[in-house]
Amino acid sequence: MSEPFDIQAVIDRLASLEELDGIQGAAEYAAVTSLKDFRVPSAYVLLLQERADDAQVKPGGRQRAIVTFGVVLAVRNYGDQRGERTLQELRPILGAVRNRLMGWTPEVPGARPVQWSRGDVLDYDRSTLLWAEVYSTQHFIGGAP
Repeated sequence: MSEPFDIQAVIDRLASLEELDGIQGAAEYAAVTSLKDFRVPSAYVLLLQERADDAQVKPGGRQRAIVTFGVVLAVRNYGDQRGERTLQELRPILGAVRNRLMGWTPEVPGARPVQWSRGDVLDYDRSTLLWAEVYSTQHFIGGAP
């Protein structure tokens, strides 16, 4: 199996969060052209990177792939001009997402528990805030174990 990491597993993991009105993937994220068009509160799960680690390829061509994925959160508060209330909207959602993902081990060969890497503001327009969380895990690609 040399397929890329299946990001649908992350979407499925977040699907039960009551704090979110929707969880979608990269295609839906790319289709949004303006901050005002984001459905809120929502999450978009994106496969950011897969890379080899420094370990040698195992017999049969098996290799560890380090996976980095992002969760972009969209929140909104129309009564906010400086971002304070919008951040208050974000905090419980962010906590729920982190609690759901950190330490979870995806059901793929060679997976390790998901680790949080960082979170950053992507964009803000006085009412809508996009926040990106970055997580990592691993899986194996190539020949049979």
